[in-house]
Amino acid sequence: MILAYTGDGKGKTTAALGLLLRAWGHDMRILAVFTMKTPRYLDDYVGEYKALRRLGVKALYLEDHKTPRDLLEEALAVAPSYDLVILDEFNYAVRQGFLRSEDFKRLLGLGAHVVVTGNYNYAELMAADLISEVKSVKHYYSRGIIGVRGLDW
Repeated sequence: MILAYTGDGKGKTTAALGLLLRAWGHDMRILAVFTMKTPRYLDDYVGEYKALRRLGVKALYLEDHKTPRDLLEEALAVAPSYDLVILDEFNYAVRQGFLRSEDFKRLLGLGAHVVVTGNYNYAELMAADLISEVKSVKHYYSRGIIGVRGLDW
């Protein structure tokens, strides 16, 4: 299965991490790939980085590789060893031109369940088995509140 979480609202990565936790609870082998993120924010490690290490989940971050393309290539190479592969901000990397929309086709038939997130829709994404759009109705960012520890990072 390929699941996609997209839209302008907060919660796409959170949804993917919720699936990760569920899969972990069922002893599935999980790879989490953060194509556009580093594990640090404001001189501290982000919460998911700390949690994934404690859970023993393999995670790849942008700072460990030169480009989102390098991350994708590594993920594709090792994907058959996993039951679930999360490609966080994959769609955003496509929007920014770091990856091509055609790269989505390479996720089909990997054998692992795949989750992609990011606030961009493109024609190839329609091949996903599930697409959920997260819509922003109200966000505390509009009041100037950014980067809440434990909620955003």
